[in-house]
Amino acid sequence: MTKQSGHFAAALSEPKFALFAAGQLVSQFGDYLAQMALIAVIGAYTTRAPLAYSQITVAIALPALLFGPIVGVVVDRRAKRKVLIAADASRAVIIGLIPLLMKLTGSVLILFPLVFISFLMGLFASAARLSLIPYLVPQNKIFAANAVMNFINKLAGMVGFVGGGLLVVGGFWRHLKLQPWEAGFYLDSLTFFISVITIAMLKTGEKVIESQKESELVQLWRRRINNLKTDLQELWTLIFSSPKVKFVMLSLLLVSIFGGTLYPLVVVIVQKGTGSGTGGVGVLGGVLALGMMLGSLSIGFLGHRYSRRMIIVSGLLGVGTMVSLFALCRHYWQLLPVGLLIGIFLSPVMVAQDTLLHESAPDKLWGRIFSGRDFVLNGGFMLSSLFFGFMAQIILPRLGTTNHERVTLFWCGILLAAFSLVAAGIVVKQKKAESSRG
Repeated sequence: MTKQSGHFAAALSEPKFALFAAGQLVSQFGDYLAQMALIAVIGAYTTRAPLAYSQITVAIALPALLFGPIVGVVVDRRAKRKVLIAADASRAVIIGLIPLLMKLTGSVLILFPLVFISFLMGLFASAARLSLIPYLVPQNKIFAANAVMNFINKLAGMVGFVGGGLLVVGGFWRHLKLQPWEAGFYLDSLTFFISVITIAMLKTGEKVIESQKESELVQLWRRRINNLKTDLQELWTLIFSSPKVKFVMLSLLLVSIFGGTLYPLVVVIVQKGTGSGTGGVGVLGGVLALGMMLGSLSIGFLGHRYSRRMIIVSGLLGVGTMVSLFALCRHYWQLLPVGLLIGIFLSPVMVAQDTLLHESAPDKLWGRIFSGRDFVLNGGFMLSSLFFGFMAQIILPRLGTTNHERVTLFWCGILLAAFSLVAAGIVVKQKKAESSRG
């Protein structure tokens, strides 16, 4: 296994991958600025109740639920580099329009369709980005490349959350006649344009096989409609026939449970429970990203020595335990080390999941398998976020409880830890079955 995985630094020795990673670092830095801008603008237009933050998750996650598998089919049938360029260019325009149209309409409602379209383009970008990695590094460096991409995502998150938290509460933007949250969206738009430039400089050597090429747009969609059922059937067959792929998909549901706590519970606890405001959310997000960056470093250097599935299980157990501990913290400073540990546990899970999918699926299905991954993550994220927001704002108050967000978050952590133990049992059974066949 070691010979097949490589180590963290090996991927960055590939010039094409290094350029790609640099461009994505800039782009993802802007993404985190935009997330802080979303939190700030929702806080400015609402009462900061859990359901108010849950509602934006619908616009974030619904594109994956409606179009996720179709996006994978499109990506598999087109050059990944061109798809990524088109997706990032589209997002640059859409994100730049958010503050402009909100000013023109004077309403927060315009935010939801624009966020929906932006995240729809993000589906294309995500599937194309992950499917492009194997064209930029040798086979034995894919694990290291996934670790690098996870690392730079968290580095961007650390800087973007902290910097974004300061930007969206800073008063200096008003000298430019801008609200701070507006500046976050404009900067995000700029980073997408930078990403487009770096991707355009890449020579990937992709070869779309003849059966995947369509010369005319009408022919493209005619064939796509005719073949969609077959293409999706291939994806579902892979998921249900491969124990490793099935395990990854189930573990993604557990990750989405954690993700569903962020907007309706964690943000509200930090803003209202500790009185730290949006700036406090940004600093905590930066600490979480720092933890994930450290986790990526450790798993990039050492993770290739261990079972991918056991990395996932142990990481999820750690995340669940820390989430429950987070709910018990009463002071803001106590949240920071717990957030750091959550990031350290979570990052190896995500690296191992992506690598297992790369290793277990044929390359012709990479686009579909990663869009399917996004479908599971976003669907679970949306449903769990709405569920947790509903519990914290509607159900628990009627039961006479106090500290509704903390109670909901505590039991969420317990649930996540319990499911991870169940997953550990599944891994043991899978390994025994594999040993008996071998």
